[in-house]
Parts: sequence; C-alpha cells; structure tokens
Amino acid sequence: MRGYLFIFVVLLLTSFLTGCQHANKEITTLKRIEDEQLWGRKRRAEKAVKIYEKTADEYYKDRAYDKAIVFYNKALVKLKYLKKLRHPDAAQIYEKMGDCYLKLKDKSIAEEFYKKALDIYLKFYGDNDIRVKRVKEKIKDIKLSSHSDFGLYSKMLHGTT
Repeated sequence: MRGYLFIFVVLLLTSFLTGCQHANKEITTLKRIEDEQLWGRKRRAEKAVKIYEKTADEYYKDRAYDKAIVFYNKALVKLKYLKKLRHPDAAQIYEKMGDCYLKLKDKSIAEEFYKKALDIYLKFYGDNDIRVKRVKEKIKDIKLSSHSDFGLYSKMLHGTT
C-alpha cells in the first residue's frame, strides 16, 4: 500500500510541476506579446512624429504658419507619449514653433518656445554648439526688436520722430 501511495504522490508532484512549467511558458508568452504590442505602439508613434513634423514643415514653407503650429503640436504630443519632450527632437520642434510664432508677429510666445529649445540644446550639446548659438541669436533679436518697437511707440506717443 505504501508503494502505491508513494507512486501517487510522485505522479501528483510531477503533474503539478508540469503545470507550473506550462504556466511559466504562458506567462513568458503573454509578456512577449505585451512587449511586441508596446514596441509596435512606440514604433507607430515615432513614425507619426516624423509625418507630423514633415507636414508642418510643408505648411511652414507654404506660409501657413497656423496649420504648421497644429502639426508641430501633434508631433509634441507623440513625443510626450514617447517620453522625449526633453530630447533634441523636441527642441527642434520647439524652435520651429518659435519660428512660426515669430512669423505671426507673436514675439512673446516665440521667445518662450526658443527658450524651451535652448534649454534642451544646452543640456545635450553644450554652449558652443551651432544650434545653441542660433537660438540665442533668435532670442536676442526678439529682445532687440521689442526694445526698438517700444522706442517707436514712445516716440509716437510723445510726438517726436
């Protein structure tokens, strides 16, 4: 009788361990599927960023700055999903949005976007990089033009030319 009980216990343990192995395989398979789905979503988001940015660039070339801003924003939404808002790709889009707002004569918003781009460029490339120098120059030009605009306004108010 003890022999039969021993065989029964061994068979029970064997089937339990086999079940655990199958469960581990199923968990591994499910994890792999989740990873592939996540990778697919990320890949589609990366493609969307490129498409949105390219579309925005075309609108910019056509001087449709409002539409360009819409598509640059869409690209930034995808970059946010990808957790890349502090990445040089985002900085490039911020700079382009600043260019759009400058063309639309909204200097204060343009300056905000240039500053965002500058922060990221500085972090990744340092102070001597061409991108950093270019954005600094754009910010400087905005500040200079704002002062000269104020000077003209003041002269108009006081009647001096």
